[in-house]
Amino acid sequence: MQTTAVPHAKLRLSQANVRTIARDAGLEALAASIAEHGLLQPLVVTPAKGRKALYDVHAGGRRWRAIGLLIERGLWPSDRLVDVCLLTIGEASPREISLAENILREAMAPADEARAYRDVMGEGANAAAVARRFGVTVRHVEGRLRLADLAPPIFAALAEGTITLDIAMAYGATADHARQLAVWQRLADTWQGDNPQAIRRALATDVLASDHPVALFLGEAEYEACGGRVERDLFSEAGRGSWLDVDLAYDLALRKLTHEADVAALGSRLAWVRPCLATYLSHRETAGLEIYWPDHADPTPEALARISVIDARMQELADCLDACPDGSEGALYEQEYDSLVAERERLQRSAPIIPDSDRPHVGTFLLLDSAGRPQLLDMYYRTPAEDPAGLDDDSDGSSAMAVEESAGAAAGGTSPIASGYSRALEEQLAKDRRDVLAFRLAGEPDLALDLAMFVLACCVAKPGHLAATGCTIRLCDAGDPKGLGKLPPSHAAQALASHAAGLPRSWSESEDAFQSFQAFRALDWAERLSWLALAVGCGLTASLASGAHERPFHTQLGAMIGIAVADVWRPTAEGFFDRLRKAQILDVLREIDPELPARHSASNKAELAGFAARLCAGETIVEAEVRQRALAWVPSVLAFAAAPCAPSDGAPLEQDGEAPAQAA
Repeated sequence: MQTTAVPHAKLRLSQANVRTIARDAGLEALAASIAEHGLLQPLVVTPAKGRKALYDVHAGGRRWRAIGLLIERGLWPSDRLVDVCLLTIGEASPREISLAENILREAMAPADEARAYRDVMGEGANAAAVARRFGVTVRHVEGRLRLADLAPPIFAALAEGTITLDIAMAYGATADHARQLAVWQRLADTWQGDNPQAIRRALATDVLASDHPVALFLGEAEYEACGGRVERDLFSEAGRGSWLDVDLAYDLALRKLTHEADVAALGSRLAWVRPCLATYLSHRETAGLEIYWPDHADPTPEALARISVIDARMQELADCLDACPDGSEGALYEQEYDSLVAERERLQRSAPIIPDSDRPHVGTFLLLDSAGRPQLLDMYYRTPAEDPAGLDDDSDGSSAMAVEESAGAAAGGTSPIASGYSRALEEQLAKDRRDVLAFRLAGEPDLALDLAMFVLACCVAKPGHLAATGCTIRLCDAGDPKGLGKLPPSHAAQALASHAAGLPRSWSESEDAFQSFQAFRALDWAERLSWLALAVGCGLTASLASGAHERPFHTQLGAMIGIAVADVWRPTAEGFFDRLRKAQILDVLREIDPELPARHSASNKAELAGFAARLCAGETIVEAEVRQRALAWVPSVLAFAAAPCAPSDGAPLEQDGEAPAQAA
């Protein structure tokens, strides 16, 4: 093999080259490198058969293409000679040379590349110059430099191949060596040590992401103007970063939101509007408060006219969704449909009517949406009459608690998950779930007695617990949501009514209250307990497992009893499926059997709702496994799936003063 030089025009790619697929990836970078540094490695060629003036390139095809690219752009003289190694016949087969060139070549290790960039930068070059010389982006150079600046143990692990590039990049999300090493020592020997996302979450525990609602609400400019520090992540999209001074950010944001809440209170003429630096309302915020359900004025003629237009458009969209349930066009229809549903509900509810006698005690909360915009909560709360400011002994610093919970959610906590149903359907489901719990509680008189005594004791010892229990122990107003439609009673409501009809009522026939009381006392102990259990159950407020009607106490109570909602509640067409969009019904069918949506996607919404209702009632002919899943399906917001509460140190006592035996 001898070294010589020939013009680029006399070179052509060999037919024996093993790389037959031409890839443009990296070609620009290679051309930039050749333009800056020249051809560092000659091409391997042989004389072309039958064409004495041409040479076949067996190794270095990409270098040959890169030079051709430079010639097209006028960056390489067309008559400039290209260094080549001329392979003589008999030394090795052309295909063997090509195979060795492409298989034995090894890409540069990221650690070596990082060191090299750092050394070049040390000689006086900047990132832009290095990027131009080697045909890479400035961001790529800066990213490799961040790798070179990793804490020594982590960089050593990358160089040795102990960790991958993705893991090293995760540690490079911060330039703080102390935080890198703290997470490295904590996660290195665990399964999370190989999970880049887990590493990033661990590094972000004490920082605030720039896309967090609090950060979006405050704004980076205002935060930095007050001395806040932002750490940029070179491996993420431009404009992202981590806010290091979390306490400062929350303090500034809370002051700003408090001002917004004061303005909102003046505009709404409410007694109070409390700021809450969170995207949802926590139960701590509502401790000691009662939900206030105001009456609403009748819609104005203009609102009624708009509702009529909305109804017509919603029907058009429903027809369009039936025709194309999937795809981007269907998504646009669904988005418009949802916005119209929200607008219709606002118009229908109209302005709240709050009597002057109630107004000094009624208020609401100012929250943040996911984009950091202040949103006045569409729900009202009432404070005790003796506490017009709405602040009891336990609630000073409630905003701070909201900040703490919001920060916890940012660090990996969970927030209440929206059901995706309309507000009217959510309210109906909340009442249905209450009826399920009430019916089961009516069959647990011992538990109902305990609950009744607990609630009555709370009235004296701990009033703040009353709102959390969601149990009024009075039948004058169970706190049902307003505006429920006139729908047939649910299975749970029918079961509760049937249970009530089976209790003895002769004691209530007297017109004299005291005689009725005497008759009631004459009932058997079990009969009196049954009436007590019924009353306790009917005093429960409407609740769901998540969303605006979330009541964890109910969820834990139902889980402790072991309630299976499907035993006493089934989704009907009129009460449930008719009130969903077609795509939502198909999602339910997909949960039951992944093949069902394809079979019924051509059905219109009314047909689909009827089929879904019959399927969940066990009235269709399907496979046994599918029928079993359908009979057990209920919306997740109705489920009672919380873990049972841990038993307390002291066991309750029976009437004779002895502790009851544990249930088997």
